[in-house]
Amino acid sequence: MNIKLKTWILLGYITMAFIIVLLSGFSIYFIERLNSASEKILKDNYLSIESAKHLINNLDKIDNACALMLSDDINEKEFAKSEYESGSKNFLKYLVICENNVTEAGERDLLVELRKDYDEYGQLSLRDSAFDMSYYLTILLPKYRTVKSSCFELLDLNEKAMLLKNESSRDISKSTEIYMIIIAGVSVLIVMIALVRIPGNVISPILEMTKKVEAIADKKYSQRLEVKSLNELGVLAASFNKMAEKLSEYEQTNIEKLIAEKKRTEAIVENMRDGIIVLDENSNVILTNNVASDLIGLAKPDLTGKNILEAANENNLIKSLVSDLDPEGTLNKQNEKKLNYLRIVFRDKEEFFLKEISRVYDEFDRNKVLGTIIVLKNVTGFKELDEVKSGFVATVSHELKTPLAAMNMSLRLMQDSRIGSLNAEQKKITDSMKDEVKRLLKMVNELLNLSKLESGGEIYKYGLVSIDDIIDSAVTPLIMQFEQNKIDFQLETEKDLPKLNVDANKVAWVIINLLGNAIRYSKENDVVKLIVKKSESDIMFCVKDSGAGIKPEYLDRIFDKFVQINPANIEKQNKGVGLGLAISKEFVEAHGGRIWVKSEQGKGSEFYFTLPLTQKVI
Repeated sequence: MNIKLKTWILLGYITMAFIIVLLSGFSIYFIERLNSASEKILKDNYLSIESAKHLINNLDKIDNACALMLSDDINEKEFAKSEYESGSKNFLKYLVICENNVTEAGERDLLVELRKDYDEYGQLSLRDSAFDMSYYLTILLPKYRTVKSSCFELLDLNEKAMLLKNESSRDISKSTEIYMIIIAGVSVLIVMIALVRIPGNVISPILEMTKKVEAIADKKYSQRLEVKSLNELGVLAASFNKMAEKLSEYEQTNIEKLIAEKKRTEAIVENMRDGIIVLDENSNVILTNNVASDLIGLAKPDLTGKNILEAANENNLIKSLVSDLDPEGTLNKQNEKKLNYLRIVFRDKEEFFLKEISRVYDEFDRNKVLGTIIVLKNVTGFKELDEVKSGFVATVSHELKTPLAAMNMSLRLMQDSRIGSLNAEQKKITDSMKDEVKRLLKMVNELLNLSKLESGGEIYKYGLVSIDDIIDSAVTPLIMQFEQNKIDFQLETEKDLPKLNVDANKVAWVIINLLGNAIRYSKENDVVKLIVKKSESDIMFCVKDSGAGIKPEYLDRIFDKFVQINPANIEKQNKGVGLGLAISKEFVEAHGGRIWVKSEQGKGSEFYFTLPLTQKVI
């Protein structure tokens, strides 16, 4: 059918409006019938019944007044006259009402007879008050009973008529129910037909189109809709078919481009000198090159499509590569962009490779991870140069240490008053020279320590030692510096801390370095805290100061070598060279712990490091 969608909807509204008007009309009609029947009962009989009751009551009142007339008491006679007049007046009032509301057959004759009898009764009762009991019983009382009987006949006549009319109202009500049921049934039938017919013509094409759209969403571009009409749905179906055809053409073209791009990407990755492994969001290997395959010792077909976490159980090198991934296969935030050196035998030669793991995020949702890229860069040449550099630095530092020590001794001798006194200018120059020599000696010692760490020549002397002893050996040498700089030092430690299996000198050195940095960057009356707490698996140390803080751009590089966070600080005495935190990091990580910093510029810094409770002796 070519009926427009708008027409179908309009037909539905018209049908509903017709049913509402039909039901409303019949309801109003039958309600009016019932209302008319009720009003007729009230008008025709209820008023006559009430008036008849008042006639009886007032007639009794007249009779009682006549009875009181027989009394010898003057007051009672006066009261009887008043009651008689009131009763007669009201009786005639309600009798007139009944005469003006004659609605039933025989009611008028009965009222004529009632008025005639009452008039006779009234004439008899208005007789002089000298009537006696005999007159009352033989004359008045029988007439009273005749009038009262007529009143009861009037009441009975209207009550019977009202009952008959009530039955008629009930018949009207029953017929109303039957008619309303019939009309409601017809209305429901019309509505059901409309519900089946109209939505069927509107909804069915929409449901079919919904299924086709879902199929298109699943990339089934061959779906088409049958154009059955020329209305809005038919136009929409034709547009849908045109869209599906265009999508099919686009997909075909896009697939060809994707295949070409994939081949180009695979060729680029294949010809790179670095080993590359690409994982999807589920840690399945989707791409690798020959270099990575040769390093791992598995052919590409054996690795591609396999979950790398499962492959790690069978290959030690893969296990090392994925050590920074959690069990779900995602990279921990702290290990993202983390660089690690691996020593691998490659092509019959021991070489060094730098492992770099990066996550790939969705361009529009930075919390959605699309995959992970593992890169193995051959840095053997750089590693060998680094070792040569470390050896050179160690040699130069060692050679510089002896003359610097001699210069320091000479300066001390020059300042010794037994050899000769110096004037103020000479003393100032020698003091400055002595400070510079001390700084150079400190730098040389740190370079030697760093060379030992990098070459693996540093010896760790592990042993069970109490944390209190470590803190005491670290804090005692700095007490004078705290006092000289007027800095408030506070120590907060938990009670009953366990002993640690560590190299006490190395741990104390770390604490001394962190406290020394806190002193260097704090002002007078500032507070420096050393906090020690125990957790389930380790002991946490925290050095907290309220100094200048660290700029955000330095936070990621603070533990690198030769990094100084405050260039303006070079004018201070005992200025560093940027090796203390790098050495501290080496010491902490050698014990199986980790070190990090929290800082906000202008609000101080908090340096943390942890030591595990169960430390294996190396």
